[in-house]
Amino acid sequence: MPYQYKREPLNDDEVDRLTNACDTFREKFVVWTFLDTGLRLSEFADLKKDNIQWQERRLVIYGKSSPYGKKTKRRIIPMTERVRRLMEYHFAENNNTGMVKRTV
Repeated sequence: MPYQYKREPLNDDEVDRLTNACDTFREKFVVWTFLDTGLRLSEFADLKKDNIQWQERRLVIYGKSSPYGKKTKRRIIPMTERVRRLMEYHFAENNNTGMVKRTV
């Protein structure tokens, strides 16, 4: 049986080094969102303002098909206060524009 690499979460020192290396708001937005939510790259890149339930402090992420498809999978992801503030700022500056995969 081939060896399966087990992914370990980042420790506090690794998180500090990663976040301290961020120079721009965009970098901080990407890094903290990944760290605090566990979103996949494609989910983050496809994220729109309509996916955010501000009052409930959560993100609604839909699977590969449309949100109205028969086999649609939906994930509800809690949003930390830090991510909520970063998202508010991002969407205030960029209207309803999410991220683009090439720029993440």
